[in-house]
Amino acid sequence: MRGVFGNSLRIAWRSMMARKFRTSLTVVGMIVGLMVVIAIVSMGEGMKSAFTSEFASYGSNWMYIFPQSVQRGGQAWGHGRVEPFSIDDVEAIRRRAEHVDFVLPGAYTGLKAKHANKAYNLSVMGTTWEYFYGPGITVEYGRAFNEREEKSISRVCVIGAEVRERLFAGFENPVGALIKLGAENFTVVGVLKRKGSGFGGSEDEMALVPLSTMQQRILGSDDINYIVAIASGLDVMAEAKEEVAQVLRQRRRIKDPTKQDFEVMTLTDTLEFANRFFNILIIVFGFMAVIALLVAGINIMNIMLVTVTERTREVGLRMALGAGRRSVLMQFLIEAALMTLVGGVLGILAGWGLGLIVGAMLSKWMGLEWTAVVPPGYALLALAVSVTIGLTFGIYPASRASRLDPVVAMRKD
Repeated sequence: MRGVFGNSLRIAWRSMMARKFRTSLTVVGMIVGLMVVIAIVSMGEGMKSAFTSEFASYGSNWMYIFPQSVQRGGQAWGHGRVEPFSIDDVEAIRRRAEHVDFVLPGAYTGLKAKHANKAYNLSVMGTTWEYFYGPGITVEYGRAFNEREEKSISRVCVIGAEVRERLFAGFENPVGALIKLGAENFTVVGVLKRKGSGFGGSEDEMALVPLSTMQQRILGSDDINYIVAIASGLDVMAEAKEEVAQVLRQRRRIKDPTKQDFEVMTLTDTLEFANRFFNILIIVFGFMAVIALLVAGINIMNIMLVTVTERTREVGLRMALGAGRRSVLMQFLIEAALMTLVGGVLGILAGWGLGLIVGAMLSKWMGLEWTAVVPPGYALLALAVSVTIGLTFGIYPASRASRLDPVVAMRKD
């Protein structure tokens, strides 16, 4: 049996190589169908990996809490009004959330930074001195601002690596220099270590100032735009998230959790969103791929019927020399399966290549590390689907060849 299979495989391969152009046209539908699905899957896996790396650089046990407008029936209610947090909200989380170790309030705005004859539009983030003791935050030159400077509303700042490159010459030491943020002069006390941009940017492109300075000298308001809460550990993330939500619901007098005017985001939430988004894309493009694969299958059946007609005398001769109907059936089924297997491999490679190209473009445009990844399970499934299509649509031509009368077949011109 092994010898018969191997011989049939060799004959099928020689037949495909003898008709390269026809074989290419036959499997192009399968290549396109699988290419689309694999490209979407690879980009989805790459996005999840990028999300994981980005958030892990800050700490997987970090929670980001943002105020938002109340949603009712999918629409913003109350004219889309967003109620910011207050310092009392922060203190309440610190006192009552048992599974939270750190609570870091923050505020941000966009300003133009100037130094000498250079200017740079950046994000200014007001935060507390405790922020610099969190994971992923490293001051490479100088120091972080301290608690005393925060309480005294000092005009000091820590700048990101990109800000340093934009405002200072390569040989110039920025520590101790004055820069203007908006209308205020600030003293640079430290420079953060470069960590690369990510979703929504990173500290590389920011200037960090004491929260009190941000509120009173820049914004003129005590509002807090966001809160970062750091859970005691990954194993208590769910409990910590629920505790934070309960504290804020009580303080903001929200009885129905579905109508809360804030959002608590974790790494898990972000990955779930990414999964849902790409699952929808896979379903949508999956329908397109199914159509392409069905067209490819019909095309394969048509070409195999033509092949049977062209090789009628060959089939008749083989059967006259002792080849059984089962052997002929296997011959044409193997040829159909091999053709679709080659199409499947090319489709996977093309999809992976497309994912790499799109991922590289997104990495450049969005400033994040996004590498397309093809999970082995998806690749094997794609190959299995390819072979199944070949066998399914090759059954009728193969059966037709195996039922030929050897005498009649050998008389065929």
